[in-house]
Amino acid sequence: MLSGQELVIALVIVFVGATVLGTVGFGLGVVTAPVFLMLVDPQSTVVMVNSFATMVLVCVLIQTRRHLDLRRVGGLTLGGLAAVPIGVLALDAASPATLRLTIGAMILSLAPLTVFNVRLPLSQRRFSGPAVGFLTSLMITTLSIGAPLVAIYVIAQKWPPVVMRASLAIFFLPLNVAALSLYGWVGLVHRETLANIGVLVPSLAAGFGLATLIAGRINARVFRYVASALVMVGGGVLVGREIAGL
Repeated sequence: MLSGQELVIALVIVFVGATVLGTVGFGLGVVTAPVFLMLVDPQSTVVMVNSFATMVLVCVLIQTRRHLDLRRVGGLTLGGLAAVPIGVLALDAASPATLRLTIGAMILSLAPLTVFNVRLPLSQRRFSGPAVGFLTSLMITTLSIGAPLVAIYVIAQKWPPVVMRASLAIFFLPLNVAALSLYGWVGLVHRETLANIGVLVPSLAAGFGLATLIAGRINARVFRYVASALVMVGGGVLVGREIAGL
């Protein structure tokens, strides 16, 4: 269980992650996962990150429910749900070192896409929604990382920001709920993990409170640069740490 300096670090990073997710609709995993991987094992990291994301997403969905259009994200969600069992089984079978290196590599790969607002070349094609949903869900359920991929897809649709937040929330929420249920079923949810989640919930709530105040007011480009810089630094530290330990 987290305590002392580790607890303080976890409280800070959860606050930052909740602020990022509450403001732009994605990013809690890429911000918090590199730090949690230095504090707890990879499986617990994925369970904790997805648990925190689920709590924040419920709040985001309540805030943006008037702008929700299920037709926009139907294909994304169906593709995502199909990948959940595969991702959970992969998480249960993978070795901790492999997971840490994979998560770090994914962070470093996806963060620049967020920085430079890269457009997916096939994002306007009909089949691309289920495909992006499947790949995103596979990465999130296995690695807790992958949200920038679907965020890039949603940005390419040129929806208003509030519609984008609502769409991302309704896409991620059922995936996270399904994944958490399967995590419990295969034995990945431990008493210590639940205790850590409970201790960090106040910091999560504070971060979402700040996000509520600044959502829609902050310069989107500046915010994207700051969040992505945190992501890349965290991913670099994580990869460097694992390589040094080989």
